[in-house]
Amino acid sequence: MPNERLTTSEIGLIWTQYMQSSMSVQILLYFSEKVEDSNIKEIIDQALKINEGLTTNMRELFQTEELPVPIGFDEHDVNREAPRLFSDSFMLMFVETLAKTGLLIHGTTLAGTVRKDVRTLLSNTLSETSNLFNNCIDTSLDKGVYIKAPHIEVQDKVEYIQSKKYLSPFFKRSLNTVEMIHLFENIKTNMLGELICTGFAQTTNSTDIKKYMNRGKEISSKHIQTFTTIFKESDINTPMGSDAYVTNSEIAPYSDKLVVYLMSVLSATGQGNYSTSSTASLRYDLVLTYQRLSVEIALFAKDGLDLMIKNGWLEESPQAIDRRQNRKINNSI
Repeated sequence: MPNERLTTSEIGLIWTQYMQSSMSVQILLYFSEKVEDSNIKEIIDQALKINEGLTTNMRELFQTEELPVPIGFDEHDVNREAPRLFSDSFMLMFVETLAKTGLLIHGTTLAGTVRKDVRTLLSNTLSETSNLFNNCIDTSLDKGVYIKAPHIEVQDKVEYIQSKKYLSPFFKRSLNTVEMIHLFENIKTNMLGELICTGFAQTTNSTDIKKYMNRGKEISSKHIQTFTTIFKESDINTPMGSDAYVTNSEIAPYSDKLVVYLMSVLSATGQGNYSTSSTASLRYDLVLTYQRLSVEIALFAKDGLDLMIKNGWLEESPQAIDRRQNRKINNSI
């Protein structure tokens, strides 16, 4: 039985996957050229192979369905000859984050897909991404650069919440382990964001984008400080940083279009993380903090979209034909 036409949700989800995987390919091509550690290079090349395969398969899907193939990102968006901008540990941490995001995106896309060939493709990609994520963690542990969540002493028996005071924003009880893991993960992602913005701010020639990246760095730094303070209030040691760093290179490895799009993807991921963290937290002061910080990220993301529109970089996702406009044209003839 031949495959049915793609549904609207499938087209939209596949389009998003294509845009992000084509961007990831260019990022990873540069990483593969500049990484020095052979074990980390294997991880980068594994991630590159997954994203190249996904980009090719998605392009073929669009062509088979006679749909316009997205422009996305290509060799014009990367300068593989640019000097090394990030340390090996940064690259490994970036691929770990890429794998985490991929697990969420591929899972979401799979859940919204009906056609068997597309489900098979996404299921295989999900399995490959899971393997990549596990390899990232194993390699980070072997290298001694993995940033671990805090160790704590926990109560020795199960207890029930006895009072609404447990939820109160005014009575700041000790953090529970669920709240801790979300705070910890948000510190890690903001550490990554801070380094990315630092690198892109020092390599772009655009005043507007330099200003935008410096603003992103300030937001990430402020959010790290906010979450660190919450840990300290519960007398819990905050996660220690790795040896991830940015070099002093001032030559851009990526196009301005790619770096601003990457920031839009990271901002969307950050908003999703904060929304999940807010839902999982039972201390209302944490809920309010996540909601407040989410607004700041949303405004930052909106300004990034404005930058892309201003420069003609924001590609439209597939949309329905405007039949109302066609009727207006026909009526005027």
